[in-house]
Amino acid sequence: MSNPIYPEFGYYALPGHISEPKNILEEIAAGDKVGMGSVWISERLNTKNVEVLSGVAAALTPRMGIASGLLANMPLRNPLVTAAYAATMMKLTDNRFALGVGRGFSMISDAAGVAPSTFKVMEDYITILRQLWRGESVNYSGPLGTFRNLNLGTKLDVMPPVIMAAMGDKTCEWAGRLCDGVVYNSLWGPAAVRHSTQVVRQGAAKAGRDPKSVKVWTILVTASDVSEEIVLNTIIRRMNTYILVPPMFDAICELNGWDPATAQKIRDELKKLDGAPKPGLLGDEHTTRDLDQLRHMRKFYPQQWIDDGVAVGTAAECVQKVLQRFDADVDGILFHGTHPANLQSLINLWPQHRPSGMFDGRSVNPGL
Repeated sequence: MSNPIYPEFGYYALPGHISEPKNILEEIAAGDKVGMGSVWISERLNTKNVEVLSGVAAALTPRMGIASGLLANMPLRNPLVTAAYAATMMKLTDNRFALGVGRGFSMISDAAGVAPSTFKVMEDYITILRQLWRGESVNYSGPLGTFRNLNLGTKLDVMPPVIMAAMGDKTCEWAGRLCDGVVYNSLWGPAAVRHSTQVVRQGAAKAGRDPKSVKVWTILVTASDVSEEIVLNTIIRRMNTYILVPPMFDAICELNGWDPATAQKIRDELKKLDGAPKPGLLGDEHTTRDLDQLRHMRKFYPQQWIDDGVAVGTAAECVQKVLQRFDADVDGILFHGTHPANLQSLINLWPQHRPSGMFDGRSVNPGL
């Protein structure tokens, strides 16, 4: 008899920078074993191609939902290519696939010579995807280029849900109006989650949609019943990587009511350890992995930030962090930064706290 599966829980496979994509084989098996409802395939444009890894996931798990998490800088791919990717995944998985998308990075769109991911570009792109999935021919001229009689050559019975990564109110409202789901970034406290979810639901209502039809997920960086080494790498190093991206972390500070001046002091201290940024690398690649240095950095993060933004401690303490976010009206928790096997103690405790009837009838597809 197989273990229970919890569609309200998902996890990121291969989080951050990795050099060995084969590790996903063991991570997917572990996620399925502990009862995760969905696996989200993070992309990095080097050794983490999302299409390849999604196919691997489809071959390895007959139970979990699978999401691209996230397909960023969408104009890098012709809409026909993305539509074919999602259509293939829907067929392979009996409709367990969701297309997670994000705005990406301007440095990538500038370097590649493609359109930046403005709201207009993203809306056009998603609209074209849905036309292709409906079996329609697309004629389009706009910021994405010019398409004449673009056709996928098939019609899907079930449309792949589109889940948008959202940060500020404008993106939350836009996603509520247009998308099937929303996923918030890491480190959002319960108050920020509640506020943003209200904005998402309002956007859906303004568009004449059922507000509850939009599936809302929040990322929760979690270290449950693990060693100090894993806590430092999962929590402190993860926070270090975010703080090295000032626009992102400053937005998190605004959402949570954290002091941005404190964030700058932490950033300055971290730079003393890391030295000058290395060309072409993101924060995850070059920031320190030294345990003594991570212990040093832990002293600079206010305890309130740890209490609000992450789940760390015993399984019981981490379950309470999960419940706080469901109380803030989300539909799912996306665990991040930890191997799924390290969530076993939390999962073992979850049935005692799982809200009765809340998840009845839920699909493992995180967007349905």
